[in-house]
Amino acid sequence: MSEADGEARPRRLVSVAAAQLSMAAISPPQQGDAVSGLTQAIAGVGSAVAPELPGAPWPEEPRPDDAWAVAVDAESGWYVLLSQDCDIVDDDEPTVQIAPLVMLSDDRWQILHKGGYSSRYFAYPDDKFVSSEGLRPAVDLAWVTTVLKGSLGADAVRCVRPFTGPNRARFSEWLAARLGRVPFPDEIVENVLAHFDYVRNDRISKFSKAQKGGGTASIEARVVGAAQRWYARVDGRRVHILGELTGPSLAAAGFVNDEGQLDVEELTRAQNRFAASVTKRINAKAPDSGYEARITLVDLAKIPASQFREFALLIR
Repeated sequence: MSEADGEARPRRLVSVAAAQLSMAAISPPQQGDAVSGLTQAIAGVGSAVAPELPGAPWPEEPRPDDAWAVAVDAESGWYVLLSQDCDIVDDDEPTVQIAPLVMLSDDRWQILHKGGYSSRYFAYPDDKFVSSEGLRPAVDLAWVTTVLKGSLGADAVRCVRPFTGPNRARFSEWLAARLGRVPFPDEIVENVLAHFDYVRNDRISKFSKAQKGGGTASIEARVVGAAQRWYARVDGRRVHILGELTGPSLAAAGFVNDEGQLDVEELTRAQNRFAASVTKRINAKAPDSGYEARITLVDLAKIPASQFREFALLIR
């Protein structure tokens, strides 16, 4: 269950801060906590199998109409609680939902972390884990499992809480958007959003590599790296894409000088270059489509609420 194809590096996570979980504790488990000692269930009918789960004990020679279920342990050994806080402690709720932590390449993790939203993967904090070099954990919603809540009290179950308040809020928003996001028409995805994603992910990758290597990324890569979230709305053949900037993210990307002043000219130049790169990609790959992208990067506090409500969180 990893995107690090062809790599033999261990994908198991070791926690440096795990503790036994207690439902009666002053601080009960919360949405987003990581837990170990559980398992996940996969069900199917007939000969259906998942290549991503090579170690799963698939049923041998099932008949076409045979329904079956198997238990599969996450390679990392860890799962993340998806259930809302109240549901976790509510005695009337007998179960909780979990999803496995899987290991992605560091480059892919950085793209997700820097606003490259995925409806399947969420870049999970790894500061309380030790993992193989080049791999980092992500929540994988392809394998959501319901487990009995009493399982959380087992001696073998351990819990870690890597999320801070802002990260927990972002995780909750992402979970809600998984099923509630606006479905963009196929032609919008094929002619605009796919090409926007390609350019954005390339710039995020370059920004992250520059940060890791101590170098300086281009202003185009820096402004994409500063974007916290992306939103979109469709107006005929014109797709408006909005990148959310914050003061701290702009400072981290080098758009704020030592006196704390924003370099507006450089920010505008960076936005224009990124927009031009996306337009160039669209024109090269879909020259006769008639679609165009209009890209704006801005602090959402400066956007009227009536205008912002027209946008949908962009998760691909």
